[in-house]
Amino acid sequence: MTAYRSIGLQDREEYRCFTRYAFAAEQGPLDDEVEGPESDLFDLRGVYDGGLRSGCKRYTFEAQIREGTGQVGGLGALATPPEHRGQGYARELCRAVCREYAEEGVGLVALWPFSTPFYRRMGWATTNEFYDVAVSPSVLPRHDPAGEYRRLDTGDWARLQPVEAAFGDGVMLSMRRSETWWRERTLTDWTGGTEPFVYGYERDSDLAGYLVYTVADGDSHERTLSVSALGYVDEEAHRSLLEFLRRHGAQIDNVELQRSTDTRPLALAENPDEVTCERVPGPMARLTSLSPLGDLDWGVLDHPLTVAVEDPLLPELAGRVRVSADGIDHDAGGDPDIRVDVGTLTQLYLGRFDPAAAERLAGLRVFADSCREALAAVFPGRRVCLREFF
Repeated sequence: MTAYRSIGLQDREEYRCFTRYAFAAEQGPLDDEVEGPESDLFDLRGVYDGGLRSGCKRYTFEAQIREGTGQVGGLGALATPPEHRGQGYARELCRAVCREYAEEGVGLVALWPFSTPFYRRMGWATTNEFYDVAVSPSVLPRHDPAGEYRRLDTGDWARLQPVEAAFGDGVMLSMRRSETWWRERTLTDWTGGTEPFVYGYERDSDLAGYLVYTVADGDSHERTLSVSALGYVDEEAHRSLLEFLRRHGAQIDNVELQRSTDTRPLALAENPDEVTCERVPGPMARLTSLSPLGDLDWGVLDHPLTVAVEDPLLPELAGRVRVSADGIDHDAGGDPDIRVDVGTLTQLYLGRFDPAAAERLAGLRVFADSCREALAAVFPGRRVCLREFF
């Protein structure tokens, strides 16, 4: 019989072997190198069945949620060794993690999928997409910066926080990093690669933007600058960061960076024909309970609506609920006015889709035309972008 619990010290080396095989098998089996202490950023959770069968890292972080900030769960490094795959252990782990978050009052859990269809089958849905951009520095727009560039390090994390907050203001799932997250993740190497450079852009001694990046030689002996994080408070600072990258033209062959789909990277290039720009799916999220829906303004409804929710992972979320100006009744009956799967419901909650788009592109079915206007008021479209990988 399976059991879900913390991965104890005696099993952590085994879990480390899981993740090494799942995410870096090309590096071969683990050597005898002693792993450092566990980070405070996450807890380890596993499913046991006569031994550890599947494990993951369980994060909690602050992020923009609708009109404010709140806690979001993060599921990372989920791994099952090949001899135990296909037996439902990963699914049971995901179910147990979601229930644990729900018990803690964390209504959303996000992840970066190794396979979008795999997690979609368990109710996760894509929150946002990105442009993967590759460009020669010389193609980036020229700009005369109003300030100066400064080399920074992990000790400057507190100066970066106001820039991060301004950059992510109004953007759903925009992370509000803790000191530990800045020091252990954003501003340092945590994946076994190269330590990044950190540069800030200052105006009148106030930080207005930052870049985090690494430089590496590629297989074709071209040198590439890869941006892992950036933020800015306004468009002048944005242009100044691009100017900083452009100035590497004599040193760098290519600049690679990931941009949200509302930044229009081709519009900023001096010659867009020389830019490689690929649109790719990003992270995914799902509700762990229906409690977050109780925080929405249902006062726009002039009559109750019955919503049929479908959830392939958590049967306690599946069923019919009635929403009205008085709130949510979880034990509703009658024919549904709306039918929606939990992934699409999550996208509506975040604003990834407004109801009209969710009907066209996702899993929302509206049977009562009279409720469409009210739904549009409850679920307006918003900017959604979770950038930080975990």
